[in-house]
Amino acid sequence: MTIHSYVGSKTTIKGNLECSENFLVEGAVEGKLNSDVTIVLGKDAVVRGEVRAREVAVSGIVVGRIRCSDRLEIFDSAKIIGTIQAPVLKMEPGAQVNGRIVMSRSSEEVARISQSPENFSSAAVKLHR
Repeated sequence: MTIHSYVGSKTTIKGNLECSENFLVEGAVEGKLNSDVTIVLGKDAVVRGEVRAREVAVSGIVVGRIRCSDRLEIFDSAKIIGTIQAPVLKMEPGAQVNGRIVMSRSSEEVARISQSPENFSSAAVKLHR
């Protein structure tokens, strides 16, 4: 994989970043990260906000939401607090996730699953084989 953009370990960004190609974050970001392809969050990365891409790889810290259309990979040094939405999830032993995980590609299914627990009944769940 070729990295096209980079946020260094001694860099703090407050705001949103959008990239149509792959990018690597080693520093701190408060805001939204968005890529059409891949976002890699290194061991020193600290993100407070939303991360959205086709594929995301996390080794650092995320407090917020991660949305992947294809795949999320969580490495052993990662700490995630928030909501994860990805159809495919790979997580190494030692990784820490505290929050909600929704494994779906469908926006309608995600909306249904995201209902508050008190409004959610087992009759609303359809299992597909």
